[in-house]
Parts: sequence; structure tokens; C-alpha cells
Amino acid sequence: MSINNNFKTPIPLQRHINFLKTNYHNNKIIQFDNLIEKRPVVFNKLGYIEKSKNSLHSLSPYVGKIRSDLTKYLIDKYAQKGKYICDPFCGSGTVLLEGWEKGYDVIGIDLNLYAYTLSMGKINPLFSPDLAKEKLEIYNYAVLELKNKISIANMPCWVKSFYHKQTLKEICAWVMILQQNKEYFLTACLMGILHHQRPGFLSYPSSHGAPYLRINKYPKEKYPEMYEYKNVYEKLLKKIQRVFKNVPNFNYTLSREVYFGDSSQDNIINKRVATIITSPPYMKSLTYARDNRLRLWFLGVEDWQELDKIISPSSEYFVNMMKNSFALWKNYQIKNDKCIIIIGDIPINILSSKILLQEIICDIAKPNYHLVEAYEDPIPEEKKMVKGNETIKREIILVLERK
Repeated sequence: MSINNNFKTPIPLQRHINFLKTNYHNNKIIQFDNLIEKRPVVFNKLGYIEKSKNSLHSLSPYVGKIRSDLTKYLIDKYAQKGKYICDPFCGSGTVLLEGWEKGYDVIGIDLNLYAYTLSMGKINPLFSPDLAKEKLEIYNYAVLELKNKISIANMPCWVKSFYHKQTLKEICAWVMILQQNKEYFLTACLMGILHHQRPGFLSYPSSHGAPYLRINKYPKEKYPEMYEYKNVYEKLLKKIQRVFKNVPNFNYTLSREVYFGDSSQDNIINKRVATIITSPPYMKSLTYARDNRLRLWFLGVEDWQELDKIISPSSEYFVNMMKNSFALWKNYQIKNDKCIIIIGDIPINILSSKILLQEIICDIAKPNYHLVEAYEDPIPEEKKMVKGNETIKREIILVLERK
């Protein structure tokens, strides 16, 4: 028995891969208005932002995620009590988790299976660490029976290079058991300990955000203990204890929905959402699939390159994606509802001119939205997933209002 042999690309992803191949590569979707009005955006100062202490935010790493404290600030300032909050590019689920903690019904959408899994895990945590331990003990019996039936012979060499072979078999068995039982929270916890050089993780010495081995820094001859078999059950149990360190009291009667799909193409939502807060995928500046390729492989997505073409789009594809998004989102909102877009401060080339991304967003949104406020938020080095990345130095927050 081997993992992933019968894997098929999920239908929402395959449909949009086909869309990309038939349209993007034939340059059919690269269509811009003849003139984009260059109207400088005036920035206001952000007020005091309270630090978020919710330990569920550390469930598993995610490149380019929205800051939880900034999300909390935007919800407090703009969300309408008793109404839905939606993040149509929900990524790591930060908006959904903060919205739920604040007492809102929440909806998220993402085309990245890892993002979907992580978001589902964050807004569907188990009630207590004792319940989690009880479930792990039950699943561990099934894992012990399954792991010896798993063959790693046909697994990619790059995946095998990260693990002791017995550890790898156990991880595969755990993923299969947890997915079969739709245990999103436990699956997300497992994704969070897949690779790092610290003792609480499962791989050979490697980086935590994006998977890169650090065998030159930690050679096997000098650090043999870092290359030994790791018991997945024991590591997962300790991970769960860390996750429950600071979990607030949640209202489990609130609606929490996450959809696996493309919010720029699929009319997924059938209800009003008074507040949209989202950070669309950055154009090639962040490579969401490449940086999560090991987690995606265990979840069943082997071809991360095709996924990155969609979720780390070119500037042309991004603009058209946002045009389509605004055209759909207007159907979910009524006059004066807010649509808050968080983007990197990136200039892009349109019609041989360099135009700031915030100006483009405001222009393509204007048939249905107008800008009411804007903020800038510098990104400190310690907050960057990729240290030393100077491509994006600040984030821009655009508060748009439905006309």
C-alpha cells in the first residue's frame, strides 16, 4: 500500500488549471481598460493595535498571512454586529478565527488545499486537550496497524530526503487516518510539525516555513540524534498541548464555513456578507505552493507548480482575477457594506507604465465600490516568514465601501 498513488487533482483546482491553460497562455484574459486613473491614495494612521494572544494562530506556519492583531483591529472598527464576515482568499484562516473569537459568523474560501485544511482546523478545534488526547490514542491503534502496509519505494526522493523511513511511514499513516475521519484540527496540528530542526518536529534538520534541509549546518556525523526515528504520536501530542496553551472561549453555535474553491470564478456564497476582509495572493512575490510543497504533498497535491501558477499569479492574471472578484462580491453586499483589501506595496507594469497596486485596486473596484479610508502598515523584519525579503516593505489596507 502506498500513499498518493490514486490521487486525483481536486475538481475545483483542476477546473482552474484548465481555465489557466486555455486562457492565460493564449493571452485571452490579459485585458485592461485603456486608461487607469492615477489617483494617489492618501493614507491615515492606524490606531492602537492590541496584540492577539490566541494560540490557535500557531497551529501551522503559512507564508504571507495577515497579522492577527491587525485583523482584530479591522474587525473592531468596520464589522457589523450580527452580520457575516467573509475572507474570500482565507489562506491561514486568520480573519475567520479572529471573527469567530469576536462573536461573528464567518465564511472563508481558498483554492489551496493546505490553506483550506488549516482554516478548517482553526475554526473547528477540539473542545479540550483531553478530548484531543483521547482521539489520538484511538487513532494511534489504527496507525500502528496501517504503517507497516505502507511502501515508500515509489515516493518522490525529495520527500524521502526529509525523514527517517519509519517516521515517514507513520506520517503517511496518520494523514490517511485523520483525513478519512475528517479531523481537520488534528491534521493541521500534524502539518505544523512536519519540518524544522527543533526537537518537537518530525523531519531531519530543516527550515520551518518553507521546506529546505539544513544538513550542511547540522551534519549527521556531528548531530546523529537529529536523524533518528521520531515517534509521530508523541510529537503530535506535545504539539496539541502547545496549541491549547492560550485558547479563548468560543461560541460554538456561530456559523463557521470554509469552501474549497476559487472566489474569483465560482459563485459560492448564497448569503449577504456585510464585511469582507481579505488579502489577495501576492503576484509572484510570495510562492504559496512552493513554500508549502511538503505539506501539500502529504495532503495529496503532488504538482505544486501548477497550483502556484494560480495562487501566486502574474500581474496580468492578478488584475483580471480582482476584476472578476469584485464583480462577484458585489452580489453578496449591499450599500455601505465594507470590503477591506490588504495588499503589498508593489508597483506593477500596465500598458508600459508602472502603477501602484493600490491605485489599480481602487480603479477596477470603482464600478461597485469606492475608497473611504486607506492605511499603511510597515512590515518589521521579525514578522517576515522569509527573512531578508525586501520585495514587500509595507502592507496597504484599502477600506472600500459598496455603492
